[in-house]
Amino acid sequence: MLQFLRFDKNVASDTEFPILREGEASRFFIRQAGFVLLLLYSTIFLAVAIPYEGTYFIGGIITAVFMIRLINFIMKYRKFKGGSIKVSPEMVEIRGSEEVYKIPADEITYIEVNVFSDLVVREKYNKTVFPISLMTEDDREMLLNNFVDMAPNRTRIYHKAWDFFDAILVAFILAMHIRQFIVQAYFIPTGSMEDTLLVGDHLLVEKITYGPIIPRMIFMDKSVHLDFAGIREVKRNDIIIFRPPNEEEKDFIKRCIAVGGDEVHIRNGSVYVNDRKLEEPYVKGHTTYRGFSEKLIEGIVPENMVVAMGDNRENSFDSRGFGYLPVERIKGRAFVMYWNTHNVKNLDFSRLGLIQ
Repeated sequence: MLQFLRFDKNVASDTEFPILREGEASRFFIRQAGFVLLLLYSTIFLAVAIPYEGTYFIGGIITAVFMIRLINFIMKYRKFKGGSIKVSPEMVEIRGSEEVYKIPADEITYIEVNVFSDLVVREKYNKTVFPISLMTEDDREMLLNNFVDMAPNRTRIYHKAWDFFDAILVAFILAMHIRQFIVQAYFIPTGSMEDTLLVGDHLLVEKITYGPIIPRMIFMDKSVHLDFAGIREVKRNDIIIFRPPNEEEKDFIKRCIAVGGDEVHIRNGSVYVNDRKLEEPYVKGHTTYRGFSEKLIEGIVPENMVVAMGDNRENSFDSRGFGYLPVERIKGRAFVMYWNTHNVKNLDFSRLGLIQ
């Protein structure tokens, strides 16, 4: 139980509190249904956004609890529609849509507020339930003030715990949406982008420039790239985060070398785009097909595709290995390097800042 109350004739006053009227009740049920739908969506979204198998289980339990509460609210509203609860020093009178329950003060053992936000008036061999959730917040507070809290410290702890849980849940869901649609932190584990990015670099990837990507959720065949909501398309020289074709678990970071419509060739240790040799001062090593069985990116880049390569050309698995990269698989653009433990320990902050 959430709260235990004692009936005290010296505290109770002659007051009556009605159930929500039709207009107020409609808004209440719309809010509650919207909250359940939001929890359902958040469960599905978080199960996709974070790699934890228990997300569906935890989110499902929370959603089920609030769905049961909603069903309880609907059933209680049908029973108490147009009703009220009246408190006086002599009795508690509960009016439903068809019945009236009068509980004499001397027969009340205690009163409780349960997990369904119902007020339960306990007698020795009976109990009467009234849905205080279907009252306005002000009326609910004034009603409870007619009784004496038997464990005020416990009630305060419960309310603080609920407020804390509510804040943490909202903050976590909001953070996951920010991570998915706005900005995400990444760690560089390999040397494929040396010397632009080093092993141990921590960077931020923004997801606004190219438009948000709605991850593949239940009833979706694939993720949806909302490119119309972006600022611009992918450009040559952008450092991008993406999932290569046929790779669903690991994110890659490479540099965009060519976009749809460009003609790409690799020869003499360099990249040629539209018959012009690229000037790439950031490249480490020579650009060749050594180690790759097929020349997958020779010729015209198809529309809605890009060519992505690591700056460390002799130690990078990139478009030379997996071919053209579909634009919709690009998650964002690397733009700020904010930490490298080795550099910071040596008091070297020269590399921190915007990524070029």
